[in-house]
Amino acid sequence: MRRFTLIALATLAASAAGCQESGFDERRETERPLKVQHALGESKVPGQAKRAITLTVDALDDALAVGVRPLRAAVRGGRVPAYLRSRARGVQIVPPVTELDVEAIDAAQPDLILASAAHQSHLYNRLRRIAPTVMTENGGVEWKLDLRLHGEALGRTNDAEDLLTDYDRRAARVRRELGSEPRRTEVSVVQVTRRGLRAAGLASFPGSVLGDLDLSRPPAQDRPRPSEIVPPERMSSVDGDLLLVSVARGAGEALRRLEATPEWRRLRAVRARRVARVEGGTWWSGGGILAARAALRDIERALDRR
Repeated sequence: MRRFTLIALATLAASAAGCQESGFDERRETERPLKVQHALGESKVPGQAKRAITLTVDALDDALAVGVRPLRAAVRGGRVPAYLRSRARGVQIVPPVTELDVEAIDAAQPDLILASAAHQSHLYNRLRRIAPTVMTENGGVEWKLDLRLHGEALGRTNDAEDLLTDYDRRAARVRRELGSEPRRTEVSVVQVTRRGLRAAGLASFPGSVLGDLDLSRPPAQDRPRPSEIVPPERMSSVDGDLLLVSVARGAGEALRRLEATPEWRRLRAVRARRVARVEGGTWWSGGGILAARAALRDIERALDRR
């Protein structure tokens, strides 16, 4: 019996040592630079960045969620989405970065840059000469993978995994509250823009969150695409049991024109008053773990009001 106990203890000790050597001890990992694979190659990042700059909303979202306050954050329109404003207080907010802004980034002396290949790939070679630069692919539907990448780049891998575990618990709770209803509830997600009505497809951040709740989509939105502009003659394709509507900046007049059309008024969701206004910054800014939490709350409230 004593021999078995000694063997068991030796096995546990070896296993613990193996975990540390394989990189699961995050405290040890963050004491030295790390090599991170990303969409445009490999970057050697500091163990834990202290002067990070984010160039997308989802990167800002994830950084704040894992407890990192970026030195500077580039945001479309220079305005943080409503769901992030309290957390982002104190972060210097700037408009999206162009080639003309690279010198200003250099002057800020960052030790890490988080960006997106979909939006900043043309700046990658210049950015990486300033600081280690980690690029996600597209954002949106891949927001969970992006959170893991952002967490790794910031030296907060465990924090990122804890956030995903917490999100799974929250989504499971919402599914339980919906009972047997989810697959029978068709949820449509649209955004009113100055160009027209945009509908979210499966390959989008809204599509991912609704999929996690097992909610059905209208047939026109049940396709592997990020989004599409819906012409007036196809207005009926955005109908559903629940319609989640956001309004892009400067599209207030477009919304008023839309709501006055007979095609809009004929939608069963409109006639049944099952239309819920949601923030475009939450649903259409490219994802992020905090956006996903906010989206879950929006869905809960909207379904509770039905």
